[in-house]
Amino acid sequence: MLRELRNKLPIMVLCWMVLMSDFFHSFGQNNFIFTPSTSKGTINWQQFPNFSLPFLNVYTGPRVANDVQEPLRHGFSHLARYNQFDSDLPVKNRAFLWYGVASVAGQPWYELESPWDNNLASYQSYWKGSMQSFANEFNNTRGQTFPQYDFLVLDIERERPTNGSILTLKQSAGVSQKYKNLSDSVFIERYKRDLMNLYAQPMNYLWGSGFPKTTKIASYSDAPIKNQEFPIGYSWKAILDDPSSLNYYMKDSLTQKVGGPFYAQNTHLTPSAYLCYEYRNFPNYSNVAYQLFQVEANRARSNKDIILFEWLGYNRCQNSNYAFNQSLPKHLIEAQAIMPYFSGAKGIFLWEGPLARQDTMNLNKYEYFVNGLYRLSAYKNFFTGDYSLYIPKTAHQHFQDYDPIWRAVIKGDSVLVAAVNEFASDNATTNLNIRIGSWTKNIELKGKETFLQAFALEKFTEKILVYPNPSVGPFNLEYQGSGSITGTVQLYDLQGNIRFEANWDDLTNESFVANRRFINPKLPTGIYILRVNNQGHLMEQKVFLTNN
Repeated sequence: MLRELRNKLPIMVLCWMVLMSDFFHSFGQNNFIFTPSTSKGTINWQQFPNFSLPFLNVYTGPRVANDVQEPLRHGFSHLARYNQFDSDLPVKNRAFLWYGVASVAGQPWYELESPWDNNLASYQSYWKGSMQSFANEFNNTRGQTFPQYDFLVLDIERERPTNGSILTLKQSAGVSQKYKNLSDSVFIERYKRDLMNLYAQPMNYLWGSGFPKTTKIASYSDAPIKNQEFPIGYSWKAILDDPSSLNYYMKDSLTQKVGGPFYAQNTHLTPSAYLCYEYRNFPNYSNVAYQLFQVEANRARSNKDIILFEWLGYNRCQNSNYAFNQSLPKHLIEAQAIMPYFSGAKGIFLWEGPLARQDTMNLNKYEYFVNGLYRLSAYKNFFTGDYSLYIPKTAHQHFQDYDPIWRAVIKGDSVLVAAVNEFASDNATTNLNIRIGSWTKNIELKGKETFLQAFALEKFTEKILVYPNPSVGPFNLEYQGSGSITGTVQLYDLQGNIRFEANWDDLTNESFVANRRFINPKLPTGIYILRVNNQGHLMEQKVFLTNN
C-alpha cells in the first residue's frame, strides 16, 4: 500500500496544485483573514501585506502615531494629509486639497458668492501667501514661492447654483446698480459668464507667477454634471446631451457644450459622491447607484479622468434633522472601495474632515476600506493595458429600479465581475444571472457583500471595425462578436463633446449585412473618438476625418 501511495503521490500533488490554482484564480486574496481593530485611535495597516493599485488614489484620512506613510504601501498612490514623517515625501506622492480658495473676508465672491467688484489684488496676495505657507511643509521647497505637488485640488465652492438664487442678488446692497438694471435673463447670464471667468482666476494667477504647469489640477465637487442628491431629475438622454444638466461654470457660454476657461484648466474631474444618510431610511434608494452615477454621468460628458471624492461618513442630503458624519455600514465601505473603478473612475480621493480627538474614536472603518482595496489588488492587471468596461445598465437606471448592480472588466479572454445587492438582508442569498454577449454565468451574492471574481470568457470576442480610416467623412462601422448588437453609437471630439449620436438600428445599412452600418457624420477635419455601447459593453476607437 505504501508503494502504491508513493507511486500515486505525484499525480495527487499535481491534482491538488490544479485545484488550488483554480481556487486562487477564482477567489484571489479572499482567503486573507481581516481582523478589524477594537482599540480607539488605531489603524492597523500592518495586518495587510503591502500592495499597490494602478489608480490615482489619494488618502486624507487620519494619520496615527506609527503611520510612516503606510497608506502608500496599502493601495494609495498619494497623501493629502501630512505628518511629521512626510517632509521628504516624493513629489509623485503629494496631493493637496486647497481649502478656502475664495475665502477672503469682505470680498463679494466670499461674502455674497458674487463675481462683481472683487479686488483681485487682494485675492492674489492671499493666494501668494497660501502657496508660500504650503511650500514650507516640505524640505525641498521650504522658503520658496511655491510647493511642489503632483495633484492640486482647489476647493472653491462659492457659486449660486440656481437661477432663483442668482436673482436674489438684485436685492443685495453689495451689487452695483449697473447690474441690477439688467433684465432678469441678462442678469442671470452675465452672472454665470462672469463667475465662470472668476473661477479660472486662481490658476491663471498661479501659472502666471511660475507655478509648475506639470501639476495635475482639479476642483473639489466641480464637474460638468450637476451633483444631484437624487439623480432622477433628468432623463439619461438629457444627461447625455441637454445643456441644462450641466454646471454653468463647466459650460461654454456660447456653444452650451462642456467647456469654458475653468473646465480647460482641470486635467482631472473630481465630483463628490458622499453617501446620503437619508437613503438608509428609504430602502428603495441606492447609495451605490448614486455614487456610480457621478462617475458614469461625467464620463459621458467628458474625456477627462474622474477621481471620485468619497467619505466614510454619511452626508446630510435632504433632512437637517438627521445625524451628520455617522460612520457608514461596512458593506457600503467595501462597495466604495471596489465598485467605482468598474464604472470608469481612474482613482478615489478618500476625504475626511478634521478630527478633533481621533484618539477617542474607533477608526477601523479605514481598515474595512483598505481590505476592499486589497481584495481588488488581486485583479489589478485587469485595469492596465488594453481592457474595456462592461456596464449592462446605467447607474441612473439602477437608482430607479432598486435592483442589484453588477459591472465587469473584460481583458483578453477573461472577465472580472463585481456585484452588490445593498437591498438584501444580511443573511440572504441573491442569485444573479450575468450575460456578456453570448456568455452567461450564474453568480451568488451573500447578503450585502460585494462580489468580486474573475472568469474565463471561453473565447468571447467583441470588437468594432472602422473603414476607411482616415476617411473624408462617410465610413463603415462593423461589429464583430458572438452576440447581437442593439446599442448606441457616438462620436466625441477631443474635448469630450458629443458630435454625433444614433442608435445602431437607426443607422443606414447599405450593405444589407446585419452587423455593418454606414455613417456620414459631416464633421470638420479632426480626430474623434467613436464609442459603441452594446448593452453596456463600451467599445472605442479613434477615427480620423478629413475634408481633403
